Amino acid sequence: MAMARRTYNQYCGLSRSLDLVGERWTLLIVRELMAGPKRYTDLADALDGIGTSLLAARIKQLDDDGLITRYTLPPPAASQVYELTSAGRELATALVPLAMWGIRHQFDEPRKAEESYRAEWTLVFLATLIDPPTDMRATIQFHIDGSAGAIRISDGQASVIPGEIGDADATITTDLRTLGRIGTRELDPADVVDRVRVAGNTELALRLLGLVTNRR
Repeated sequence: MAMARRTYNQYCGLSRSLDLVGERWTLLIVRELMAGPKRYTDLADALDGIGTSLLAARIKQLDDDGLITRYTLPPPAASQVYELTSAGRELATALVPLAMWGIRHQFDEPRKAEESYRAEWTLVFLATLIDPPTDMRATIQFHIDGSAGAIRISDGQASVIPGEIGDADATITTDLRTLGRIGTRELDPADVVDRVRVAGNTELALRLLGLVTNRR
């Protein structure tokens, strides 16, 4: 039985948007898919606490609303995955200022012991702020608050790879609050090098961070 959908009954762009994505967990599903297609089990693992029936309902709503689509990977994987549609990617882009606002105003207190964290949650928003030159090729591993993820730059695009990878050009180790200050440009580019630890190709790693702090 489908879950009843609440509406604000207001003829307004914001209220219409919230009718679609204002329910709890919905935007976090969108955040998870910003890194690329994922299986249901991947989503359930990342969104600990959502419950399987609620996750299934939220996925169905997003699918019905044309914000995500599903397809089956070719053999040998043959797994069903979900990914953002063009409208879903547009929504994801709209979330970036909200995420940056949260980093700027809601991180005065240190992380609580019960709060989960994945590096890709930060990196997917950071990657959208980067407009790399088409001739740049780089894979930068990030270690953030004990979690790993990477940003890969190729063909003028920045993409995010969850977890630890083996072919990184450099590794940046830092904490979320520092990386957030880089993303919100509260740190001067000259000060960035003193706030992070870099192994490997330091010039390439700092060039990537410079694309964030020096963006238009």
